[in-house]
Amino acid sequence: EEIPPGFTHVLMLRAGRVVAAGPLAEAMTAENLSTTFAMSLQLTVEDGRYAARRRAGRRLDG
Repeated sequence: EEIPPGFTHVLMLRAGRVVAAGPLAEAMTAENLSTTFAMSLQLTVEDGRYAARRRAGRRLDG
């Protein structure tokens, strides 16, 4: 899904608990996304657009 222009902050939750919160550029990381979705993800940013892809491997515990 796209992150609409103008969004400046993010709140990531897993099982009702905060994984990450704060400015988009700081909180939107592969580690935080991987923890949030319990799978190993790779995050790339190009021209201000974020793209997440699943890394080969198994699902994370969580």
